[in-house]
Amino acid sequence: MAFLMKSMLSNQVKNLGLGGGGEESKEESGPSDPAAAAGMTREEYEEYQKQIVEEKMERDAAFAQKKAERACLRVHLREKYRLPKVR
Repeated sequence: MAFLMKSMLSNQVKNLGLGGGGEESKEESGPSDPAAAAGMTREEYEEYQKQIVEEKMERDAAFAQKKAERACLRVHLREKYRLPKVR
C-alpha cells in the first residue's frame, strides 16, 4: 500500500511541472494498460485490485453489522419505552 501511495504522489508531482509538458502528455496517452498507466507492473496492479476488493468487502460487512446492531437497539428501545414505529 505504501508503494501505491508513493507512486501516486510521485506521478502527481511530475504532472505539476511548469511548462514543457508536451512529452508528458504523450506518455500519458500512450499506455492503454491500466497497470502501466498507474506506474506498476501487471502483478502489482492485480494485487492492488485484489486489495481494493477485499477492503470493500470488509467495509460492507462492518457496515451491515453496525446497521443490524442499530436496528436491534431501536427495536429494544421501542419495546422498553412502548414507542410507536415512526416511518
